[in-house]
Amino acid sequence: MKYKLSQILKLFDNPEVSGSEDVEITAIASLEKALPSELSFLGNKKYAHEVPATKAGVVLLPRSYSGDMPEKAVVVKVGNPSAELAKICALVEKELFPKPVPSIHPNAVIDRNAKIGKDVFIGANAVICEGAEIGDRAVIQGNNYIGRHAKIGEDVLLMPNVVVMDYCEVGKRCRIQPGAVIGSDGYGYEFVNGKHERVPQVGRVVLEDDVDVGANTCIDRARFDKTVVGAGTKIDNLVQIAHNVQIGKGALLVSQVGISGSTKIGNYCVLGGQVGVAGHLSIGDGSMIGGQSGINGDIPPKSYMRGTPPRPYMQAHKIDVLVGHIQDFFDRLKEVEKRLGIERKTFGKK
Repeated sequence: MKYKLSQILKLFDNPEVSGSEDVEITAIASLEKALPSELSFLGNKKYAHEVPATKAGVVLLPRSYSGDMPEKAVVVKVGNPSAELAKICALVEKELFPKPVPSIHPNAVIDRNAKIGKDVFIGANAVICEGAEIGDRAVIQGNNYIGRHAKIGEDVLLMPNVVVMDYCEVGKRCRIQPGAVIGSDGYGYEFVNGKHERVPQVGRVVLEDDVDVGANTCIDRARFDKTVVGAGTKIDNLVQIAHNVQIGKGALLVSQVGISGSTKIGNYCVLGGQVGVAGHLSIGDGSMIGGQSGINGDIPPKSYMRGTPPRPYMQAHKIDVLVGHIQDFFDRLKEVEKRLGIERKTFGKK
């Protein structure tokens, strides 16, 4: 990485620059670790105290910043430093991970009845099964498996070791990280005559356009009909989405979320890390669920909840504070009982 600040400023929206635009940038670093040839930024106000002492050559600050400035750095004020930094990262990404030249590796196995679009890249050991369709400009990296009659949309990126099972559909511009499985069997069994009998899962998975799926995430095919992930939804690593789940548009699912079968997640919901959702529930549009919560009932739209069972966020916070004072409460109660001459029985015993 080597860019003049003047090149980078062309990416930004109305930057306010204090210092020379000729400074050269060779890397991106945190405020604490940045060197004079590197660029840093203030994306979270909790790190504002690190700004004055940073050794970075260039610092992106929000326009609202009013604290002490670094002594030697060129300061660039913008509306949203994190968003502007993303533009720099996109520029660097194109150099570090250039899109491969359209081609098909000789070790790829492609069924003669598969349909391959224009300007497609298919890597080594990829398997494209009967009736599968690969859209224009798709990138299918090494060791991918595309099942029978599966559909891969235009401009899709499948990183190594992705599996898209039979009849599943991946929309345009989706990005699927290594090891993800789209269309594994849903978890369905019936207890019959003393045995757990498998219930065949004959549906499929549909990812709408612009969905991102993290590494080693599993999205199960439906028992019937389809499991759906709405357009623009972003799914982190190690997420489990069960059969017949319906996820709306623009949702965010953080690592280790688990969603049980037939649950509906509304548009633009946010589920924090390790949230568990029971089956056949509904989480309303725009709801936010705090990390490690256990959801066992329907959640109304635009709720902000956390905990097990879930409660409104600030109520849950107050309860956590009170729990920390329970011992003090019982000690004080014991003293009151003693003064009143009340015989203490089982309540509050240690």
